[in-house]
Amino acid sequence: PELTVNGVRLHYEIAGGGDPVVVLHGGMGTARLDFGPQIDLLAREFRVYAVDQRGYGRSEHIDRFPDDYLRQQADDTAAWLDALGVLNALILGFSDGGIVGLYLAIERPDLVRALLAVSASCELDADNMAALESWLPIENWPERWDRWARELAEAHGEPYWRHLLVEFVAANRRIFERGGNYHCDRLHLIRCPVLIVHGGRDRLINPKHAETLHRLIPGSELVVFPECGHNLHRERPEEFNRLMLQFFRKVAGRMGEENGEAEGPGKIYEPDEELDGSADSEDPLRRDKKEGDDQVVSLGSRSFSRARIQR
Repeated sequence: PELTVNGVRLHYEIAGGGDPVVVLHGGMGTARLDFGPQIDLLAREFRVYAVDQRGYGRSEHIDRFPDDYLRQQADDTAAWLDALGVLNALILGFSDGGIVGLYLAIERPDLVRALLAVSASCELDADNMAALESWLPIENWPERWDRWARELAEAHGEPYWRHLLVEFVAANRRIFERGGNYHCDRLHLIRCPVLIVHGGRDRLINPKHAETLHRLIPGSELVVFPECGHNLHRERPEEFNRLMLQFFRKVAGRMGEENGEAEGPGKIYEPDEELDGSADSEDPLRRDKKEGDDQVVSLGSRSFSRARIQR
């Protein structure tokens, strides 16, 4: 179905039944491109609401991103959920979607029962900006990025995706030049449960940002997949899906389903330490392993072990 909110047409899908879960995709993604398998899995026991943000996928196309496009996406998401009568939802957000989820947790706590933020940040720094700008010009993409190009063309259409990518990078450049801060100074206002999940080899958003989120959000928990890049939920889907279900079941008061018990106070799940790094080495969002990277995988607000990641 489609719904017009804030003057723009949004495409979305609803699946399943039960407690509401809202799926928020990342930059240059769509709900299905970023979270297709998770939508289908969650719909077995939750009511899933998944939207393509303005400019993306089957939602209304745009000419350019505004300087505050992430705040705009948060406003669109809130208006969309208000129109559907959705409150107190479990939020699953990836990258930009995680940033949007943080905006909602700060500004519309009535909409957010809990947030699982994957590969998110509260600021855009020089390393992040350099990684984004390495995507341009598209004509210089190496052959190993062909699969990503095909995914973008299928999700957004050809040649529109090329225009969208250029405008996406330009909008982030403007954000960076204004200081790059999204909401670092307001994260202390968040009161809902927040689980932060990040890849230890994320090329786009350095894992230090996950540690910053964990430090600034009261009571938050952090799990690091040390061998994964930005798209960790695609690299290690079984481990991620288990973690996701455990967190949402715990918040919904349904722990114990399918052996989903937590393993102690403040500790949701700890991925296998022996991660073989077999994920796609051609992922443009995954950096090469550096000497000194640890195999530490879990940081929690109460059950705590500190990851030491060399820069």
